[in-house]
Amino acid sequence: QVRLGIIGCGGFARNVHVPNILLNNKLCVVAACDLNLQHAEAVQAQTGARYATTEPGRIFADDQVDAVLIATRHDSHAVLSVQAAEAGKHILCEKPMGLNMAECRRVAEAVQRAGVVYTVGYNRGLSPLVVKAKELMAGSLAKKMIYHRIQAPFPESHWTHVPEIGGGRFVGEGCHIFDLFCELVGAPPTSVYAAGGTFLDPERVKIPDSAIVTLTFADGSVATTLIASDGCAEFPKEATEIYWDGKAVYISDFREMSYHGVIADGEGRIALKATDKGHRREIDLFADAILRGTPSPNGLENALRAALISFLVGDSLATGQAMAINAAANNKNCPVDSK
Repeated sequence: QVRLGIIGCGGFARNVHVPNILLNNKLCVVAACDLNLQHAEAVQAQTGARYATTEPGRIFADDQVDAVLIATRHDSHAVLSVQAAEAGKHILCEKPMGLNMAECRRVAEAVQRAGVVYTVGYNRGLSPLVVKAKELMAGSLAKKMIYHRIQAPFPESHWTHVPEIGGGRFVGEGCHIFDLFCELVGAPPTSVYAAGGTFLDPERVKIPDSAIVTLTFADGSVATTLIASDGCAEFPKEATEIYWDGKAVYISDFREMSYHGVIADGEGRIALKATDKGHRREIDLFADAILRGTPSPNGLENALRAALISFLVGDSLATGQAMAINAAANNKNCPVDSK
């Protein structure tokens, strides 16, 4: 088993990650850490961990911990990832990888020096329905057109909107969708263009919070996402539409899927018992990467790719111009391999 320390024991860790870990016999939680000791103790009780602490350093120094799950607020992801790597711990870090490319570069360098497994929490591409969609498209060289909606009410008071803490909506959550597009297309992304701004109260939210973002790809594919912070709680949060070679796939909230023109009888449908955004598969593949040496899900290359796109969204909004991804990748300050 992978002996896991959880750093950041808020609601997301307790309600999403821990239940999936408890269902997986490849991992066991041995330590829990949070600035709020009661949250750490709640995870300790939930998992049977050996101890709860408010000090991440205790987990990094513990030779009975093989790997860490970092689920803290965004501004601490990079520094904790670097510390974990330097301590020789494998890392599953929630998105984003960092709040700027300098932070992401430091994480990549630390991980490479230490030779540890690294996974960032872009889970959408690991959803069972997305995996099925990729299977349906396998072998086709046709260009794809993709649309994804992600809308929800993100109140002005939410910490994601604070640049130095959450990084904003595109860095803090949009990275999920940029990674999803790259996984669905399979070809390298070449440019990103964004149009939008601040749709919430500008007196309280000082950075852009909503946009329509379009990515182009080396094979001619195009993908567009609508990211809306002033959204409607009564309407489904996410939907994905994929069109290629006279065929179509529609995924609703990662729970229901229909596909058309792919099979002989014309139409297929899949309905899961519950929404599955890929968190369970992410945990399982992370464990396999440590135990069996298989590829890490969303390792450094994928982590850096979507991070770069998320930062370029801000540049595009500021300049009104499309941003060339390859040019950005060649910048000495960016750790993305330009190949």
